[in-house]
Amino acid sequence: MLRSVFVDLGETLVGFRPRTFELISSVLKDYGYSLDPLQVYRIMMRVMGKYNYPDEQGSNPFDVEEFMYELGIVSKDIMKEVQERVKYGDSHFVYDDAIPFLEAVRSMGLTTVLVSNATPRAREIVKEYGLDKYLDSLIFSCDVGLIKPNPRIFSLAMKIGGFPAVHVGDIYEMDVIGAKRAFVTPLLLDRFGLYPDVKEVKKVSNLNDALKEIQKMVEIEEIQKIKTMQPV
Repeated sequence: MLRSVFVDLGETLVGFRPRTFELISSVLKDYGYSLDPLQVYRIMMRVMGKYNYPDEQGSNPFDVEEFMYELGIVSKDIMKEVQERVKYGDSHFVYDDAIPFLEAVRSMGLTTVLVSNATPRAREIVKEYGLDKYLDSLIFSCDVGLIKPNPRIFSLAMKIGGFPAVHVGDIYEMDVIGAKRAFVTPLLLDRFGLYPDVKEVKKVSNLNDALKEIQKMVEIEEIQKIKTMQPV
C-alpha cells in the first residue's frame, strides 16, 4: 500500500528564472557557439548526475572542465564565465499546480516529504511561499550531506514517510535514477519537454497529471486488496 510521496523543489514546486542552462547557452552563443539549449541542459545534468555528495554550498557539484569536454569546446575564458553562471536564477515563483497537488496528496492520507538538492537558501524559499504547511518533512542536501541520485537520501525520506513510495522530480539523472536505486517509484515531471527520448519511466508534463498517476496507483492497490479479501 502506497504510504508516501516524495517531491522535488526546483522546477517541480518552484520555478527559478533565468534557468542555468539558458544562461550558459547564452554565454556560449556570445562566443560563437550556437548550441541547442536542450543539448546544453542534458550534458549539464549528465555531468552533475555523477555526484552523490554535495559541494561546499550543499548542492550539486559541477565539473566545468568535464562539461566543456563533453561539449567539445576548449577555452579557459568560456570555462571561467560558465562557472560564474552556474547558479539558480534570482527570480522565483510557485507553480500554479504546486499547492493543489500537495493538498490533494495530503487529503489522500499520504505522507509528503520534500527531497531537494539545495543550498540553505531553499529553506527560506519554502517558508516564503508557505509550502512547509503542506509538507510533513523537509530533506535538503545541504543538511544531510547527500544529494540525489544517492539512494541514501531517499532512504532518509522513507524513514519518515514509509514504503512503498513515489518520487516526483524533474531531472532524470538525479530524481529518476536516484529513486530507482532506492526502489522508489519515479515520476518524471517534464514540464518543458527536456526529455523527449525518455520512454522507460512514467512521464508527466505537470503536477495535475502526476496526481492522477498517484491516484491510479492507490486505486489499483485498493482493488487488489479487495480481491485478496474475497473468498475463493
